Amino acid sequence: MHSQRQRAVVLASLTLFAFDALARPSTYKCGEDVEFKIDFTPRKAQLYLGDKVHTLVRVKSANDAHYVNQKSGITLIAKKSDLTLHQGQRELQCKLQIAP
Repeated sequence: MHSQRQRAVVLASLTLFAFDALARPSTYKCGEDVEFKIDFTPRKAQLYLGDKVHTLVRVKSANDAHYVNQKSGITLIAKKSDLTLHQGQRELQCKLQIAP
């Protein structure tokens, strides 16, 4: 019985953790015109840019988080609260927006 209770507590904790992770996308702003949301995981990033959703895969990088979607031509390089967004020939320098 004790192990069933432990399993229930662990399952409830994991459920809350998963919900919490899904409920908090980060918002980045690039200059005055571009703002987007992104959900990061250790292996992927879900980018909500305009009316499209792009899934990017993390690739090896020595000093930063580097995510790529070759099909849509998007690359993200994240380092602390700064993010560089490459989309085609366009490069944007973005900052994490902190909600009050």
